[in-house]
Amino acid sequence: MTAPRTVDYIVVGAGSAGCALAAGLARSGKHSVELLEAGRDERMIWVRVPAGVAYLIRDERAVRRFFTKPEAHLNGRSIYWPRGRMLGGSSSVNGMIWVHGDPQEYDRWRDDHGLQDWGSDGIKPYLKRAESYERGEPAQRGRSGPVVVSEYGPHLPMMDGFVQACVEAGIPANADYNGACYEGVGYLQLNTRRGLRVSASDAYLKSVRAKGKLNVQTGAAVQRILFEGSRACGVEYRHGTELRQVFAAREVILSAGALQSPQLLELSGIGDASRLGELGIGVRHHAPEVGENLRDHLHVRVTYECRDAITLNQIMPSMWRKAMMAMRLAVRGNGLMSSASAVAHALVRTAPHLAQPDAKLQLHWLSSSDARNAGKLVLDDYPGFSIGTFALTPKSLGSVHVESSDPAAAPAMNANYLQHPDDVASTLGALRLARKVAAQPALSRFVVREARPGAADTTDDELLAYARSFGQTSYHPIGSCRMGVDASSVVDERLRVRGVSGLRVADASVMPTMPSANTNAPSIAIGEKAVDLILEDATH
Repeated sequence: MTAPRTVDYIVVGAGSAGCALAAGLARSGKHSVELLEAGRDERMIWVRVPAGVAYLIRDERAVRRFFTKPEAHLNGRSIYWPRGRMLGGSSSVNGMIWVHGDPQEYDRWRDDHGLQDWGSDGIKPYLKRAESYERGEPAQRGRSGPVVVSEYGPHLPMMDGFVQACVEAGIPANADYNGACYEGVGYLQLNTRRGLRVSASDAYLKSVRAKGKLNVQTGAAVQRILFEGSRACGVEYRHGTELRQVFAAREVILSAGALQSPQLLELSGIGDASRLGELGIGVRHHAPEVGENLRDHLHVRVTYECRDAITLNQIMPSMWRKAMMAMRLAVRGNGLMSSASAVAHALVRTAPHLAQPDAKLQLHWLSSSDARNAGKLVLDDYPGFSIGTFALTPKSLGSVHVESSDPAAAPAMNANYLQHPDDVASTLGALRLARKVAAQPALSRFVVREARPGAADTTDDELLAYARSFGQTSYHPIGSCRMGVDASSVVDERLRVRGVSGLRVADASVMPTMPSANTNAPSIAIGEKAVDLILEDATH
C-alpha cells in the first residue's frame, strides 16, 4: 500500500457538485484539497460535442451502467440509469439543459422543511455565481460565473411552431425561465460555449488545478470512509490493483451522487443497523433514512411523424447531412449538433387549481421507439419529432441500498415510479397537454400522424398503460441523503452527516424534494453553497 498522505479536505466524486466544491475550497488558497474520481479524464470527442449524448450514455468508458430493480408500477421493467464516470461526472454526459429550478419549490424547502437558508433567496445567489449568461435581467442572472450558458439556436420553423402552439394552447411565453418567472414556454438554455459542452470539470477544475492547492486523482474508486472514533478522518480507495488511503485534517465530503453517496455511507457503517448487520457491515451510526427518499423524473414521450422539416431521423443516416451539421457547429457554433436533440420546453400546470407548474413538455428533434434504453439507438425511418413529458415534482418515493459489503457491487435501486396518485395525474395531464399542443395550428401543419401512443389511445387507462410500458428515466435521481432539521434526516442544513463529525454530503442526494426540471444547475449550486458553509465553519 502506498504511504498515506494528509490534506485538509477530501472530496469524493468529481461531478457537478464535487467540481464546484473542490475548486471553491482550493481557490481560497488556505487549504489543500484532494478530489477523488473513480472515472478517468476522458478525452472522447463526443464528450465535447453535445449531439454525442446518445453515444456517451451507452459507453462504459463514460458511464457506469446501473439498472433499477423491476419497477412494480412499470410492468416489472428494470430501468437503465447511466451515471457519468469521468471528470465532470454526469455533467459530462447529460443533455446540458440549464434550469435554475422553481423558486416556489425552494421556498418550500425553507417554509415547509425548516431549511432556513435554502429558500429561493438562499439558492439564487449561488446559481448566479455559477453561471455566465449574457442575456436576462442582471438581478436574476449571473454574468461572470464559470459555467457558460447560451440559448439554443437557430430557431427553425417547426421549433417556432412548437413554441407558438404552446401559447395557442394557453401556456404563457417566457423568454427566460431562469429569471423572475419559472412557468411558461421558451427555447432551452444550455451550458455550452460556441456549441460545445461546458461540463463542471471544464468550468471549475482547469483553472484551479495548476495553482497547486487541488490534487485530482482519477481512477480512484473509494471503498469506505475511515474513522477515528466518531470522526471521519479519511478514505480508503482502490487505484488499479492497489489499495490506498488519504487522510483529512479537517473534513471528508461525499459528492458521489444520489446513488453512490448513500452507498458509501452504508459501506462505512452509517445506515439502518439491521440492514447493515445482515451484510456483516459494522454499524457506526444507526441512520435508517440513508438511501430512502429517492426520486426521479419519469420521462414519457408522445412521438409524431412530420412533414416540411428535416429532423435528426433524416440527418443521422446521411453522411452528407451529418457533415453539414458538423460544419455548422465548427463554423457557427450552433445548430442541431449543439444540443442533445432537445431545443425548447414548457413548464406548465396541467390543472388550473395547481399553485405551481407540475409538468414539463419538451420538444425533441427526433423520434425513436428505443432512444432512451440501454440498447442501440435506432431512429424511426420517417421524419419525426417527440414531445417529452414528465411530472416536475414527483411524490413517489424509492430507495437505494447496498446488497453486499463489496464496494464494487452496484446498490439496489428502486425509483417506485408512478406509485403516488399525484404523479399519475400529472403524467396523464402532461400527455394530454402534449397532444393539445400538437393539435394547435402553429404545429399541426407539420404533423402527419401521432405515431406513439397513437390516436386510438384516448382513455386514462390506455395512456397510463402506455406510460407504464414505455416510460424511462430522465436521469435525475435525487434525495437519498435527505437534508432536514429533523433528527431522522441524513444531513443537517449545513450538510453535516448526523451522528458523526468531520463528514458532509454535498450533491443531489441531499435535496429533500425535486426542485427543478433538470438537476445539473441545482447540484452545482449545492457545491457552491457548500464551499461557503465549510469555510465559515472552519473559522469557528
